[in-house]
Amino acid sequence: FYGIRSQITSFILGDSVTHIPDLLCDEMENLTSLTIPNGVTTIGKTAFCTCTSLSSINIPNSVTSIGDMAFNNCSSLVSVTLGNGITSIGNNVFDNCSSLTSIKIPDQVTYIGNSAFYNCSSLTSINIPNNVANIGDMAFNNCSSLVSVTLGNGITSIGNNVFDNCSSLTSIKIPDQV
Repeated sequence: FYGIRSQITSFILGDSVTHIPDLLCDEMENLTSLTIPNGVTTIGKTAFCTCTSLSSINIPNSVTSIGDMAFNNCSSLVSVTLGNGITSIGNNVFDNCSSLTSIKIPDQVTYIGNSAFYNCSSLTSINIPNNVANIGDMAFNNCSSLVSVTLGNGITSIGNNVFDNCSSLTSIKIPDQV
C-alpha cells in the first residue's frame, strides 16, 4: 500500500486472515477505521505504526501475540480493547499513543514489554493483573496523567524507569515478592 497509503481511511480484513504481517498499514495517517476478524492470531511488528487518525481498536480474543511497536505513534488512539487471548504486550506496542485514556490488561497477560505504554500522556489509571510477572524498562515512562496504579501480586520484576516522569502518580504499593 506504499504509494496509496495516505488515501486509505478504512481497512477491513477478511475472515480467512490469520496473521497480520509486519508493516501492513505503517504510516497510514488517514486510517480512521480498522476491523480485525476473529480468526487473526498474530499482529506483526509495526503493523499499524503511525496511523495517527485511528481512534479505537478492538483486538479479538483469537489474537495471542502483538508484535513490537504494532500501534506505536497512533496519537489519536483513545480506546483499545484487548482480547482475552493475549499473553504478553511487547516492546513499544502503544508507545506515543498520547490520547489513550484507559486500557484493560487481560488476566492472561504475563509480561509487559519495554516502553509498552511510553508517553501515553492521557492514561489515567492502570490495573496490572496477578498473572503479570515482569514489567519491562520504561513501560509507563512519561505517562504524566497517570494517577492510579494497581500492581498484581504475581509481579516479581519491575524494570528500570517504569514510572519515570509520571508526575500525577502520588502512591504505589509494590508487592513483597518483587
